[in-house]
Amino acid sequence: TEFAKAVKKDKFLRKFKTYKLNAWCNKSCDPKFTDINHPCRGSPSTCSLQSKNLDPDTKQPCTESCWRFAFRFHQQESKDTNGFMIQVEEKNGLGDGQKIEIEMAREVGLKVFRTYTNEGVLSWYAMPRVSKAVRDWYLSGCANSELENVFVGSEVAAAIARPKRAAFKLRPMHETV
Repeated sequence: TEFAKAVKKDKFLRKFKTYKLNAWCNKSCDPKFTDINHPCRGSPSTCSLQSKNLDPDTKQPCTESCWRFAFRFHQQESKDTNGFMIQVEEKNGLGDGQKIEIEMAREVGLKVFRTYTNEGVLSWYAMPRVSKAVRDWYLSGCANSELENVFVGSEVAAAIARPKRAAFKLRPMHETV
């Protein structure tokens, strides 16, 4: 994706290990795959694909894993190593799977930086904003675990839209999910 390319180009963010679930994990214990009402949150107590979730040799998620289990496994791994998650919200809002991912991140206690935009195409010229937010979090000693919004859209378009009371508005920097 364009986002992954932008992360790899950023001098600070490229130092971190990235994980993209969609590249290989396409199983789910949820027949609808991303039903927010399905009880699976990727934990051993909520996922019904337990016997298939871990490769017996590597003890890592595999191609037969439930996507929620695999995602949460990597969220926990990230949390355990003082890592974070970047969630890319497009102009139309979060997808159903992303809503599940954020619930799991909250359960794990993982710091999330959520990018949001007012443009149809993500403007990755704004990647330094994401990099700065992550860097500032580390400089603070990783003190704040609340979801952090990072605007990566057009500030000019946002300023023009505000007087017209458009649906778009800038969000608070931190919010509790």
